[in-house]
Order: sequence, then structure tokens, then C-alpha cells
Amino acid sequence: MEFLGEEDYRPAMDGPVRLWREEHVKQDCFVSYDGTKINYYYAIPENAAAVIVVFHGFCEFYGKYHEMTWYFYRRGFGFYFPEMRGHGLSGGRLREMDLVHVDSYDEYVSDMKGFYDQVVSGCSLPKILFAHSMGGAIASLYLEKYSGDFIGAVLSSPMLKLRTNGYTPNKIRAIRFFVTLFHMKKKLSVGQNRFDGVNIFEKSSCQSRARYDYMFQMRLADDHYKTYGATFGWSIASLEATDQLMKNAGRIRTNLAVFMAGEDHLVDPSGYAEFFRILPDTRRYEYPTSRHEIFNSSTEVRRDYYTKLFQELDKM
Repeated sequence: MEFLGEEDYRPAMDGPVRLWREEHVKQDCFVSYDGTKINYYYAIPENAAAVIVVFHGFCEFYGKYHEMTWYFYRRGFGFYFPEMRGHGLSGGRLREMDLVHVDSYDEYVSDMKGFYDQVVSGCSLPKILFAHSMGGAIASLYLEKYSGDFIGAVLSSPMLKLRTNGYTPNKIRAIRFFVTLFHMKKKLSVGQNRFDGVNIFEKSSCQSRARYDYMFQMRLADDHYKTYGATFGWSIASLEATDQLMKNAGRIRTNLAVFMAGEDHLVDPSGYAEFFRILPDTRRYEYPTSRHEIFNSSTEVRRDYYTKLFQELDKM
């Protein structure tokens, strides 16, 4: 299967991919355990080999994965794409549309288990999990509890350990105490920013200008896609989640493959070493020149990534 380059990306998104979405991709929602409505997209081709459930990353939404899910469909895989609470068209937002907040990653895991039980389990096809970044942390926590739900999982730049950018454990504990004491969990966290409509491609996790601009234009056009900064609550919950997932990683029984970016400014690579020590049979692929979003890396890296990704999906 041919993968899009840089020059043909936007014409494909505005042409055949748009037509494919209009004709084949459906949208729906389900009500999660606490009444939050979770929006999702799905499409299943005739004679599909399996369905892929996508757990996306922090501040992402379905539009960022139009290309990837088109590839899934063309390769004979169905997909389900739930937008996490507080993201995209799903509920669970603060009044500030550009902030992302949860008190615990248990909220994400409970949402996704409800999604699996209410929606995905109704499909009789084998089920594979694909997860990126924050979604990788959610996926790890999910698989530690429900390994039997998926025959395999691919984690792409998974957030197994966050970069703390010089914040020592003592400093983090002090911030956590201060935030809790003064009820600041829903306030913008340190080092985070509000959405200001400024294109920052050069500083982003993406190395494809065409792909960044496509996603950024969707952000500008719809407030639901302007998620940008983490609250203190989300930051604390993320640190707690990565500690928990590493503590219980040995419970994962699912067939795993992990893709890693060498120039990742969001994920601490020491988390990979610890994860692989616990789960040594995990297959691993590293792209030294890629930023965090390997699927939005350079054309050469991106094509190799998709080739190996489909090799993994085909044999799961």
C-alpha cells in the first residue's frame, strides 16, 4: 500500500479521504459511568480482518488521525476512535475549552472499559488496540486490568514516564501539596499555556508541515479542538498514572509492540527501559530522528513506521 508524502497529503485529505469519511465513517456517542457523553467514530470494511481501537494522545481529536484510519480501512481493518473525555466532541470539559482536566486516569480507563463493553464488544471481529502518547498510558492501565479484551496492542510513543523538565521529586511533592491545599487542581499547570491561535510548527511534536497545518486549521475553526494546556489536576494524575502502570506492568498478558521516537521532548526514555525489563518479550522499534509523533515525522521515517506498523497488525 502506498503512503502519502508531503506534497500529496493535503490534496488527498481534501479529496479521496474526505469522500471516504463522508461515505463510510460513522459518528455516535455513548454515556459513560458518570453520565459523561463520549463521542466516537468508526468504520468497518467488508471482510475486515480485525478492528482497531485507537486511544489518542493529550489534546488530540479524530481529525489528527484521518490519514491513519484511512490506511487502516484500506488495509482491511475496521476501526473505532473514541475521543477521550475533555477532548474533541466528548463531554467532561471545564468552562475553559482549551484546558484538559481529570482527577485520576481511572476516569479514562472506566470510560474506555464502558466503551468496549457497550460498543466494541458487539463486533465479532478480533480486536487490536493502538495507542499514542497519553493513550499509551491509558492503554497500559487498561491492559493491566483487562488484558483479555484485545489480541494485541501497539503503543506509539507511549507516555510510560513523563519528562519533568528539572522538577525534582521533592519539588513535585511540594507543588502537589500546595495545589491541593489551595484547591488549584483545575487551574493551568506550570509550564502549560492557553491556546492563542499561534502556529508553532517548529516547536511542535510534528515534522510534517502539511499535517501540522491540516490539524491546526481544524483547531482554529472549532473551539472543541482547541484543547492545549493541562491543569494541575491532569499533571498530578499523569504522574500518578505512570507510577501505577509501571508498578503493575507485569500483569499485562497482551501481545505488545512499542514504537519509540528518539527526539521526544514529552516522554522520558528511561520509562521504556523499565517497561521492557518487566515485559522483555515486547517487540520494539526506535526512530532516532523522529519527534514525538512518529506518524507525522519525515516522509522516510513515516513510511518505514507505517510499513512496520502494518506488519505488526497483520500478525496479531
